[in-house]
Amino acid sequence: MNPFLTNNYICPEYFCDRDSETERLLNNVYNQSNTTLFSQRRMGKTALVKHLFYQLEREQKVIPLYLDIFSTFDLKGFSDALSTAIYTMFPIQKSIGKKFWEHIKLLRPVIRMNELSGAPELSLDISKPEHIEKSIPQLLSFLENQKKNVLIAIDEFQQILTYPENNVEALLRTSIQNLTNVHFIFFGSNRKLMTEIFNNGKRPFYASTKFMNLGKIPEEAYSLFIRKTFESHNFVLDENIPELILKTTKRHTYYTQRLCHEIFSGRTKKVTEKVVVQALFEILSQNESIYYQYRNLLTKPQWALLRAVARETCIEKPFRQDFLRKYALGSTSTVKRSLQSLIEKDFVYHNISVETPYYEVQDKFLMLWLQNN
Repeated sequence: MNPFLTNNYICPEYFCDRDSETERLLNNVYNQSNTTLFSQRRMGKTALVKHLFYQLEREQKVIPLYLDIFSTFDLKGFSDALSTAIYTMFPIQKSIGKKFWEHIKLLRPVIRMNELSGAPELSLDISKPEHIEKSIPQLLSFLENQKKNVLIAIDEFQQILTYPENNVEALLRTSIQNLTNVHFIFFGSNRKLMTEIFNNGKRPFYASTKFMNLGKIPEEAYSLFIRKTFESHNFVLDENIPELILKTTKRHTYYTQRLCHEIFSGRTKKVTEKVVVQALFEILSQNESIYYQYRNLLTKPQWALLRAVARETCIEKPFRQDFLRKYALGSTSTVKRSLQSLIEKDFVYHNISVETPYYEVQDKFLMLWLQNN
């Protein structure tokens, strides 16, 4: 099996570092504190949470529940996702699962099989808004009454801002704030919206969690992981290969894993700089049709600005006249509009978690493609 995972978590053997982050999360869990986890997209938030779950399941002191609400569109969808997560953890074949079934029987639960994954999904056969609103406290009350503490990790939590109901944040905050045995990790890919939920003093979740920013894995630790993982599968790496990979991908977790995955897939046991370049070429070739679609989706000023940001790798002051003249980007007002649009569409990331904030292309492979085309 290819040990460089890009979309899932198996066990610590395939997971790099994050020791201090895992320790902080464990500390929050055992001190009954809720956590809001921030990071750039594809930096490894979900894998970190799954790694935390692995530790919790081994210690058997806390029951971990993972809940991805990205595909939900309303409060009913949230309720169904929560009930499915509970049912998955406590299947009806177990005594606690039977208790859960009795607990929600009045909500008329219906089990369906997901057509794509084949996994069971629980849907509550309710339609009245007041009944849907009551279903979430009822589901949480079941967890609250268990003998062990429960940790619920909610992925893509910013999705609640798209729900048509007006009082979603207040309802969830009210349902959560009095729980003593159930605690939460909230995380998502849209930092702006997540910040709005938890950092805006006028919103219900303000000051209700501890904040944690997930940065890049230290270069030394990541280099060692890359070398050891390849060598454990009988690959031989030239001296500079781990550093070259990390420099190419800007030490961004997903793109580093993806490039290593491609190198491993090539099965060339002697990894040289040429092998790395060839693997990168294969990835960019596979993605090229998508990149051309991006060009068609963006306006000419937006595409020109995206290329300029890519060629600079990162830019601290995108409105400076020398930058505008260098790439013939037009007026400051045009660049401001284009930059805002690129940020909203997730093409450009505004990194404000460092001492000197800067802008960079979100997709590191797209950045490399733009630099060479």
